[in-house]
Amino acid sequence: MTPNPESAPDEQRLQTDIAALRSRFADTRELYREVCALLFFRYGITPTANKLYSLVRKGSMNTPADVLNQFWQDLRNKTRVKIDHPDLPDAMKQVAAEAVLSIWQAASETATGELAVLRAEARHQTHEAEAVRDQAAAELDVVRQTAASTQAELDATRAQLAGMRDALAAEREAHAATDGRLQEIRRQLDEAGNQLVQVKAEFTVELDRARERVTAVEERAVSHEKRALREIDQERTARQKSEKQVEELRAQLQTTRAELKDTTVQHADALASLRTELRLSQQQTENAAQQYLATIDELTNTRSLLRDAQRQAERADAEVQVTRRLIDDIKNAPAGRSAPKQKTG
Repeated sequence: MTPNPESAPDEQRLQTDIAALRSRFADTRELYREVCALLFFRYGITPTANKLYSLVRKGSMNTPADVLNQFWQDLRNKTRVKIDHPDLPDAMKQVAAEAVLSIWQAASETATGELAVLRAEARHQTHEAEAVRDQAAAELDVVRQTAASTQAELDATRAQLAGMRDALAAEREAHAATDGRLQEIRRQLDEAGNQLVQVKAEFTVELDRARERVTAVEERAVSHEKRALREIDQERTARQKSEKQVEELRAQLQTTRAELKDTTVQHADALASLRTELRLSQQQTENAAQQYLATIDELTNTRSLLRDAQRQAERADAEVQVTRRLIDDIKNAPAGRSAPKQKTG
């Protein structure tokens, strides 16, 4: 199986993170549990017993299997949503819990997908920049090879000119009457010099063009890298903002649950007190008719307490309606909104 080049940096970062965990956790089971969380939450890899043992290499094979089973159990317990309210039927509690769990799972999957897409785009842009850089380096190598070849030709021409000068000196010493041949040699030397000047000019122009192409490629590579880093920063900021909004909604939901619980306890206490007072009033009516007026006053007070209890019950019902609308708003949130990933405790 051919290894994926893109997985090499992730594998190196994973090994670095595991080495850091080894220095922090001496206990084998704790180390396996932290590696489970690292694979699943940070790198999106489903941990297995073999994978854990190949990364940690501590204890027996039973240890990563036991830790992995406990990790899945803890994860299921943390993702299970429970709605506790004495006034709600069990069926409604189950439906509400499943609705909130579905919302959280959908939000988590959406955030994970968007993050994976952004990472893939950043890697793709980085690979394109590297390809452009490699192409520029190849073009520069070709220019250098051309320059070396031209330099070799120049050296050969210089050597040829030196030989021609030696031949000319010998020709002057041996044959004073070969002036025509000497003129021809001079003409050849002039042509060679002109060709040499032309070759130098062409080489200078080509070298300048190559330098311009290399500069443009380097600028494009820097631009691609800056844009990728900027997009990664924007994605990180959006994810942090979404996580903060989810935490605020959770805090509001917990506050609403606590208020509903307190209101229910108050209602139960008020009803118990009213029932006790009603029994006492009945006993007092049966025992003494002369306390009729006092009983009427107590009944009046009792009615006032009942009205107060009814008003409290109506407010509790209104708070329940507000909580239901809050859950409906969370359920009907726009799908395009950036959804956060759930933080692990």
